[in-house]
Amino acid sequence: MSNLFSLFKRKRHIPEKEAQPSYVDSKISINLKDNILQLKGVFGDSIDVKMIHFLEAPIPFVICYIEGLVNKQQLDLSMIEPIKRWQIENKKNGKPVELIHQIEVSAQIKSSQQMDDIITAILKGKVGIFVDGLDEAYTVPLETWPSRSVEEPVAQTIVRGSREGFIETLQVNTSLIRRRLLDPSLRFKSFQVGTITKTPIMVAYLESQVDQKVLQEVISRVSNINTSKIFETGMLEELIREKGYTPFPTFQATERPDTAAAALAEGKVMIMMEGSPFALITPTTFISFFQAAEDYYHHFDVSSFTRIIRLISFFLSISLSAIFIAVTTYHHELIPTSLLVSLAAQREGVPFPVFVEALLMETMFEILREAGIRMPRPIGSAVSIVGAIVIGESAVAAGLVSPAIVIVVSLSAISNFVSPYYELSGASRLLRFVNMMMAASAGMFGIIFFFLGLVIHLCSRTSMGRPFLTPIISIHPDKLKDGIFRLPLWWTQTKFHKKWVQKS
Repeated sequence: MSNLFSLFKRKRHIPEKEAQPSYVDSKISINLKDNILQLKGVFGDSIDVKMIHFLEAPIPFVICYIEGLVNKQQLDLSMIEPIKRWQIENKKNGKPVELIHQIEVSAQIKSSQQMDDIITAILKGKVGIFVDGLDEAYTVPLETWPSRSVEEPVAQTIVRGSREGFIETLQVNTSLIRRRLLDPSLRFKSFQVGTITKTPIMVAYLESQVDQKVLQEVISRVSNINTSKIFETGMLEELIREKGYTPFPTFQATERPDTAAAALAEGKVMIMMEGSPFALITPTTFISFFQAAEDYYHHFDVSSFTRIIRLISFFLSISLSAIFIAVTTYHHELIPTSLLVSLAAQREGVPFPVFVEALLMETMFEILREAGIRMPRPIGSAVSIVGAIVIGESAVAAGLVSPAIVIVVSLSAISNFVSPYYELSGASRLLRFVNMMMAASAGMFGIIFFFLGLVIHLCSRTSMGRPFLTPIISIHPDKLKDGIFRLPLWWTQTKFHKKWVQKS
């Protein structure tokens, strides 16, 4: 049993540190031919790697870049044509260093004497220049690649508010944050993760608001990641989250710039990654997954009512099927007589116990949900809806399940999608099956033990060292002003509220 438990007590980072691959161990050679041989040894015969040779007098040089990552038009206008003109004008008196000054973007050119630095820059979309007679090479920033425009978020839809969403380009995402936070204390720290992918990662925070302990913890975890590849912030979250198993997400993933900007203004830390439209916000709390950006754009009483509906829906999604199993199996006295007679009539001829019925219907719904997601978009929703109706009615008509269990499972499934954050729905689906097994084994007592264990588990979890149940477990009034209920903004910002908090 101890060995089984140890599987869930995994390490924060990958235990074995992977060796950083090195392309070459030599410096840039003065001999241009040696540098060309090294480039061919590194890139091989890859067809997208282009090398333009200018081997004629007065100064031989080679331009190396990767097709598709470089703006070809700007390469011709800013580099090749000015250099050709200079070579014609200076056939005899030209010097190697003067050749680099002919490039129109020479102010942004960087040099290095290490071959692996130049290779890394070329892989990032820059143009490498190797000049005969110089023991250093140059890189020119002419990178460009296809990217989609800023569009409305897909995973986090909203009725009222900004229609802008993060995209896969890191520079665009940082500009969306800068537009909303005109504060000079906004900081972005850059990291590179993955020995193969070398993925750029950005940590954002407000210097004037951030908790320095949380910031240092985030920087420490990100900088100590040891992995060969990383492609999405979900992989990043798994590598830097706290030790121990929990089905709940301990980072808040969002593709909304307004949500991210609001979190930064509250003193939180945001992590963004090249190639992912989702940003991670930390530290986060359990109640944060029931708060949406739209809550602050509507009247406070409507927003508070909506949050209560979300909380009720979460508990319905994990407990409705379990309560039905417990009541119909062990606690018949809790059901009104007329309803009990109706349920008994519906179950007449059903060959399975209530737990097997519920398990069968829940599994069928999960299959349909997954099929609807993975199938092509034009037919995915139609297949899931028609499949649920046809299979549900056929199962009832065949006497495999009762009509009541279909209603219970459907309501439980619908409640699962009320949360503004999809990550929480995954945790509720897992907890639903655990709660059903507890209810089938011990009835209402099993459900009570389940929720006791759930509360103990949530109390023991942290996010970057901060309690996961904040502000629910807090007794300080100031921390409860934006929890389950959203108090009016005009009231929370008045002097009366501040004096009342201090007296409390």
